[in-house]
Amino acid sequence: MQEDFIHYLWKFKKLSGLELTTTNGETIAIQSLGTHNHHSGPDFFNARLTIGDQKWAGNVEMHVKASDWYLHGHDDDPAYDNVILHVVWIHDAEISRRDEVPIPVLEVSNYVPEDLITAYRKLFSVKNDQFINCERDFPSVNEFKRQQWFEKLFIERLQSRYLKIADRLERYHNDWEAVFFQMLCRSFGTKVNADAFEQMAQSIDQATVRKLARDSFQLEATLLGQANLLSQSHQDPYYKDVVKEYAFAKAKHNLQPSLTPMKFFRLRPANYPTIRISQLSRLYQMSPMLFGEVLLAKSRNEIHKLFDVKAAKYWDRHHVFDKETEEREKILTSDFIDLLIVNCIVPIKFMHAQFIGKDKTEELIELMYELKPEKNTVVTGFKKLFKVDNALQTQSLLQLKSNYCEVNKCLSCDIGVSLLRT
Repeated sequence: MQEDFIHYLWKFKKLSGLELTTTNGETIAIQSLGTHNHHSGPDFFNARLTIGDQKWAGNVEMHVKASDWYLHGHDDDPAYDNVILHVVWIHDAEISRRDEVPIPVLEVSNYVPEDLITAYRKLFSVKNDQFINCERDFPSVNEFKRQQWFEKLFIERLQSRYLKIADRLERYHNDWEAVFFQMLCRSFGTKVNADAFEQMAQSIDQATVRKLARDSFQLEATLLGQANLLSQSHQDPYYKDVVKEYAFAKAKHNLQPSLTPMKFFRLRPANYPTIRISQLSRLYQMSPMLFGEVLLAKSRNEIHKLFDVKAAKYWDRHHVFDKETEEREKILTSDFIDLLIVNCIVPIKFMHAQFIGKDKTEELIELMYELKPEKNTVVTGFKKLFKVDNALQTQSLLQLKSNYCEVNKCLSCDIGVSLLRT
């Protein structure tokens, strides 16, 4: 038995309508359950109860065993001075507040139907080879209920990124273009080079980026230099031109290259830092105030038009300097742009809307529904349980798996709760 189950019984009114009594035989009538507290302190704030003939307003604390009150040190904690009811599964000790006044106890194990306990135990009877606790029953969950929960999870995931973006924004004095450039660079680096690309972006101020972006070659040369990709000796004329251009920009703008090395090992050539930096440079040459244009673009199609760019012509026959390959234009693919939308554009559009006091939740949800589902091991696991159709679902599943399934927070999950309803 877990304490979360007792929270569930109280929060979802599984005890309402029952003739409840304290362990001392006094009747309990619930006028208000209170507000669930997910932080330190009592579990439910501002409940209203009648115990015996006395009306009470205060907090409710819950434990599996009544003796946990002392185990957790609540008897010496002023945060628990206003507890009016102790709800437990097993009453194994009398408890009191700091002033030594006894606290009424409700032992809920006497009131829970056996079929609900069976459903609870089934949910938590996990085998080693199970992907998630409820995988046997997950496919049977009502599709509308599941989709509602996915949308909540998606917003929760966006909100979890809020503080990181807010911190960047504060450091760069509310320069949204600078923050967007850093986030975009991080996304261009993909998982392998995300940190290196972000440091590259941080090594050059946005005013300099805007100046250099008038000529994509100047910006490309500067970013390649800032990424420490010009330290070797090559005979390639293009390489020599890039080195010369970077030396000029470095001296003129007083630049210092970033320290985190770029990785090429086990990357697909399309994701090589050289290619991505060239594409990024062409993108900013086309749209030097890119963030403003991104804010105006609402649909997937509009965003894809903004990002319809390719690397400089030199890279048609190269992935790295000096080594020629079969000729092919290095465009930003549709799948890659979708990843940019998921990992960069949607989060910063959400943050900007919050910042200016607007609600663009529905617009962003609709945008996510337009995108193809992502590919990763978590999504692969869920695909065995139901059909995954779009990126909103895949982002929600990442949030679900890491924040609920892996930490057994089934009773805080709408799906888990629905499987316990009798």
